[in-house]
Amino acid sequence: MTLVVDLSLIATPALAFTVPAIEPIYGVTVGPQGVTVRLASHGCTTKADLTVAVAKNPPRPLVLFARKHPDACAASATPVEVVYTFDELGLDPGQAFSLANPLMSGP
Repeated sequence: MTLVVDLSLIATPALAFTVPAIEPIYGVTVGPQGVTVRLASHGCTTKADLTVAVAKNPPRPLVLFARKHPDACAASATPVEVVYTFDELGLDPGQAFSLANPLMSGP
């Protein structure tokens, strides 16, 4: 007996999507107003280029920063800081959270 499977539906454009790249983080600072993340920029990175996912699983929320749009500028990589309020992250002020991104030394 031979089993034939039609895989043509698996790679159709309607099912294709791009998963944002998990952004390496060079530092995180938590202050009274929110969270500041330091990441690499080639000169064009803005907050609008990033997306944030927050999983509210016990024992504390898990926060992940990902890049929606690549930084297409040609400058050498330098650190840039992006600030998020606790409200933007869906966290209570000062609430403990875990970071899902890899931590690296600066560019």
